[in-house]
Amino acid sequence: MKKGIDVSSYQGKIDWTRVKPYIDFAILRCGYGNNIRSQDDVYYERNAEMCRQLNIPFGVYLFSYATTLDEARSEVEHTLRLIRNKKLEYPVFLDVETQRQMALPKEKLIEIVRYYCEEMEKAGYYVGIYSSLNRFRSNLDSKELDPFDKWVAEWNDTFSYTGKAGMWQKTSYEQIAGITGRVDGDEAFYDYPKIIRDAGLNHLNETLKYRKGEKIYVSGDIYEDREARGVVRNVCDQEFTIEEVIEGAEAPYKISEGYVKAEDVYTKS
Repeated sequence: MKKGIDVSSYQGKIDWTRVKPYIDFAILRCGYGNNIRSQDDVYYERNAEMCRQLNIPFGVYLFSYATTLDEARSEVEHTLRLIRNKKLEYPVFLDVETQRQMALPKEKLIEIVRYYCEEMEKAGYYVGIYSSLNRFRSNLDSKELDPFDKWVAEWNDTFSYTGKAGMWQKTSYEQIAGITGRVDGDEAFYDYPKIIRDAGLNHLNETLKYRKGEKIYVSGDIYEDREARGVVRNVCDQEFTIEEVIEGAEAPYKISEGYVKAEDVYTKS
């Protein structure tokens, strides 16, 4: 089994260099609820970048508030926006635990969770569901959710869930150098990096199409930085030369005026 942690903005600014010797992987909260930028986790981009730099395998979770299919659709869009171009070696998890969701009729909650998971699978990602042991035995106990791995919160010395579980959150009181205060501690039962790579999921085997020095055309926004923050200007069918290619960045192509997204770049035959 692999040892990991899951983190969010509640852990503040993590010293990942100090954390790395103690873990095999990390699960990062990317955001919560609908696809609104103010609901992105404020430390997610930093956490993802530090894990990338230090070669710490990671996955993500989105904290769900969805009580309708429209909200679930927005949460899918939220997740996809935040994980684009991230090299996730662990799954994308939907965190289902709010009281507003547990107050739904069981069949409605199952429909919402299944919709999210199926849409993430259509997008090419390995997806799972996070919740407590009690919820998996009650509100989320359904054959319709059997195809998806469960990440079970059971803060105990032994693991008692008998369903298809890929991960166990075994404590909320882990203490690790580099993190102020407590953090959740996890164990992964599967070799997720191998499973995901062998199945061709999470877009791990994809590489950026263009290289440094190539002439490209851009139709779209030019951004101030690699994470697509701050629009410099919008261009249409304008030629540039690639100055740098940054794997894993939201806007991976650096040009003379800033950075551009992969989907806004093309060449002409």
